[in-house]
Amino acid sequence: MARKKKPEEHEGHANHERWVLSYADILTLLLALFIVMFAISKVDQKKFEEFARGTAEGFGNVAVPGKTGLLDGSDNALDGQAPAQKQDVPASLSQDRDSAIAQAAVEKEKSRAAAASAEKANLEQIKKQLAIELSKKGLAGAVQMQVDARGLVVNIVTDKVLFDTAKADLKPTGTTVLDAIAPVLRPLPNTIDVEGHTDDVPISGAYRSNWALSTDRAVMVTERLIKDGIPPARISPSGFADTRPLVPNSSDERRARNRRVAVVVLPFLPQAEADAGLAAADRTPGGGSGGAPGTSGPAGPRAPTIAPPAPSIAPRVAPPKAP
Repeated sequence: MARKKKPEEHEGHANHERWVLSYADILTLLLALFIVMFAISKVDQKKFEEFARGTAEGFGNVAVPGKTGLLDGSDNALDGQAPAQKQDVPASLSQDRDSAIAQAAVEKEKSRAAAASAEKANLEQIKKQLAIELSKKGLAGAVQMQVDARGLVVNIVTDKVLFDTAKADLKPTGTTVLDAIAPVLRPLPNTIDVEGHTDDVPISGAYRSNWALSTDRAVMVTERLIKDGIPPARISPSGFADTRPLVPNSSDERRARNRRVAVVVLPFLPQAEADAGLAAADRTPGGGSGGAPGTSGPAGPRAPTIAPPAPSIAPRVAPPKAP
């Protein structure tokens, strides 16, 4: 029996237009996207102006009608708006402030000058008291006193009063002089510097230099004043050798004047005010120093700042002058 042949199966017709469906889907999505973007970008003009006005008022400004910030091309939603509380500062206010500052500076200078004048008068009074005490003991010619920018300077000559030549042991006369001035200086709040000075003749013998001799003499005077009751915290010694002469070392008589120990009562003021104030007070009529003629030497280095020194009497040797 012959078999029946199965009919041949034909392959299905290929659909070559399926891409149209995908393309249509993409276009639909893009259309939907652009519609959403357009809907978002559409701003209610009236509502936005109300929002801008409320924001401006909240920050203390007054909104200007017609200004809508980013919608009209401005850089800021509040651009073009003026402060509600803006005030013009009058020129007179700046002038008044400058005048007040100038007046305060003038008052401060007056206060400094008054304090310096009062301190100068106080130092002059101390000078008179010292003169009285020395006169009682017949030692008026043993010291020379003057008030200058450093304060009250009491120069005690060393020859025949404090020390023998090239020595640093106090003589009885020198002890008497120091015992006479100590009671006047003891109650003062002022800082006291004790300065040793020599002439320009090179030293020989027990001391290797005039620096050592002048410092040792200042220490001896300081120790005696401390023994007489002056607090150690208010007094300190210094040695200057021949660097601060009163007069040129041109003769034996002048060298004798330069060999001295100076007890300096510093002004009880901040040092900057003391230097300026006392110098100004010296320029006023009747504000002369009152020392013996020719006793004022050249201006030395500035006096140390008024502050309690360490409670010791370690000597301070000043550096020599530059040639």
